[in-house]
Amino acid sequence: MKLLALISNVFLTISIYSQNELILQKINSENKPWTDTVINDSEQKFTFAVVTDRTGGHREGIWQKGVEKLNLMQPAFVVSVGDLIEGYTENKKQINQQWNEFNEMVNQLEMPFFYVAGNHDYTNETMENEWFERYGTDHYHFLYKDVLFICLNSEHGHTALENPDIGEHQVKFVDELIAKYDSVRWTMVFMHQPLWLRESGKNWLKIESLLKNRKHSVFTGHHHKYTLYERNRNDYFVLSTMGGGSELRGKEYGEFDHFLFITMTKKGPRFANLMLDGIEDKNVLKSE
Repeated sequence: MKLLALISNVFLTISIYSQNELILQKINSENKPWTDTVINDSEQKFTFAVVTDRTGGHREGIWQKGVEKLNLMQPAFVVSVGDLIEGYTENKKQINQQWNEFNEMVNQLEMPFFYVAGNHDYTNETMENEWFERYGTDHYHFLYKDVLFICLNSEHGHTALENPDIGEHQVKFVDELIAKYDSVRWTMVFMHQPLWLRESGKNWLKIESLLKNRKHSVFTGHHHKYTLYERNRNDYFVLSTMGGGSELRGKEYGEFDHFLFITMTKKGPRFANLMLDGIEDKNVLKSE
């Protein structure tokens, strides 16, 4: 039985290897009509997308358009940085209507979607209770291919725009995660507000200190204006919009509708800003 198991494992290994192997035609020449035989692929490689603000004076139809573009690009999953509904109300009927409308669009995605709370989603106690009833928690983590993903709530205490910060219990949560997963190849952190720009973000600075000795990237939104910061020798993103209020003055102002498309490679993440207007399906031009 042990011999049969060994033979089975050998054949399985060969089968997996052959699936990833580039099989080239033999050509009787030193020169070849190709450049390299090392395929740009691996078991560690994957893609995911980060979507940003839909609300704060949302423009109808843009988020739906983003869903269509995400389905064209086929990332493994999508993570948000909050501001998903307009919120700023204690009217339970309105809150439910807004979440139901948003979730109808999310259900059209062909991959998992991860929720993060923004100030529009988590404005008051009523909206906080609705969030927990629908989504169970306001901070969490997941792992994929040895990459740690941490989703936090920069709206702790539903402070909205007044002195926002991460809750103390979230600092403990991150501390425990980092101790538990001390050898992952990368850590991705998501929250709504770029708290390193706020004097109130004292607990966030504690989390930055916990992250400083590991490879990591941080993703936020809120400002509706794209800006890339370097902190702790790592990339900290403030994304623009995917339907949120914007003058859309262009790249020189950081104002555009987009999502961030990340390819995780052996050497680390590669970041591509995909403009919604720059992604077209096969029917961009058809013959008559």
